[in-house]
Amino acid sequence: MNSRTIFITAMLAPFAAAVSHAEDLRLEVHGAGWTQVGKIQESYIGADLQGANDENWLQNSGAQIGVTAKADAHWEAGLALGVVGVHLNRGSAEVAQFWYPFWVPYVGEARITYTDSVFSAGRFQFTAGSFGYGYNRDTKNLGMYLMRGYVYPGALESGFGTVFGALARYDQGGFRNDLIVKSEELRPAYDLSVIDVVSYQVLSGLELGAGVNFYRLIPRDDDLTNPGLACTGSYGQCSIVDPATGDTVTGSLAGTKVMARFSADPKALFGLSGLGSLAFGKQDLVLYGEAAIIGVKSYDVVYDDILQRIPVMVGFNLPAFGKLDYLSLEVEYYASKNSSDNSYANFGGAWVPRQDDDDVYGRDDWKWSANAAKSLLGNLQLSAQVANDHLRTGGWHNAPNSGKEALRTPKDWYWTCKLAYFF
Repeated sequence: MNSRTIFITAMLAPFAAAVSHAEDLRLEVHGAGWTQVGKIQESYIGADLQGANDENWLQNSGAQIGVTAKADAHWEAGLALGVVGVHLNRGSAEVAQFWYPFWVPYVGEARITYTDSVFSAGRFQFTAGSFGYGYNRDTKNLGMYLMRGYVYPGALESGFGTVFGALARYDQGGFRNDLIVKSEELRPAYDLSVIDVVSYQVLSGLELGAGVNFYRLIPRDDDLTNPGLACTGSYGQCSIVDPATGDTVTGSLAGTKVMARFSADPKALFGLSGLGSLAFGKQDLVLYGEAAIIGVKSYDVVYDDILQRIPVMVGFNLPAFGKLDYLSLEVEYYASKNSSDNSYANFGGAWVPRQDDDDVYGRDDWKWSANAAKSLLGNLQLSAQVANDHLRTGGWHNAPNSGKEALRTPKDWYWTCKLAYFF
């Protein structure tokens, strides 16, 4: 029995006890199914990486089903299982004739939650297990810097995931504080990060937030997280020589991220209802942004300028007047001059950025993403995305290349469309 199984079993024990005394256990079934298709129109990475070049089609589909069990006013548990099928990107000459889908089962949720009132004015909630978490409800693609990716190397990530660990939340009025202990899944796995996220509704239509992530504060194996001179794998470097002094610089995969964000809705701030006969939708006109410091500690040579470790994202929901759920545009600036590849960290424990010659071509400081969604017939949603973001596609047999960003010049972009059903 591995450590995660033991942890889940221990966490489920109190819920099992609560269920045994529950007079009316309520079960709610929910789920989703989706199919998605898109195309990489332009990409820096060439055909040598087999599947991450121009004119490649993207395709995936999947389904998830879950159940929420409410034992009483305090105890709740959730379990959701799913599978996603991802096909190799089509377009590369060497893989165009191969049919090589990956069917990946996953646990979308496996958690217990305890909720209680505190001092009659606030609410305390404790969740443990595996669960989804997002502190920025506005973002559609970019941002979420506190929870995504490594600190060193400072390669940004796109996408959303789950947290394995525990969350203690306190709400009172417009104030919320989330304290999270997270078991890291990026290698070296099972290091524990301690994260604190605060948000405050200053007034109707204006929310401010901040957070800190003590990334890999408690390492599972200190020699892996703080490797000294030698990495554990055959990829990357764990030290670098300062050409100015000749000194050898060593570092760590551990580090600290800090984040600040805002969300402003002028409809609530200024009492706007629409233009003429056109009524604004719920998400119309919302302006939001996020900035972070990816690693507060500086290292000579590769992480010596803190201004190059600060990504900034701003998003705006264009007016759709109820015709769409949302129509958003997000723009990001990140001045890092290091490689955007994280594969050497994931495969070799290297905190030093990848130094390959091919990483000097046209590093793009700017990213952007346009997103739209429309609900249909109550349970269907059609969404689309056009972006130059942090997409990583990888190669089908060359694992170290899976960390390379596919879009690294201003002309690179791709699009996707997704049809999803929820119940």
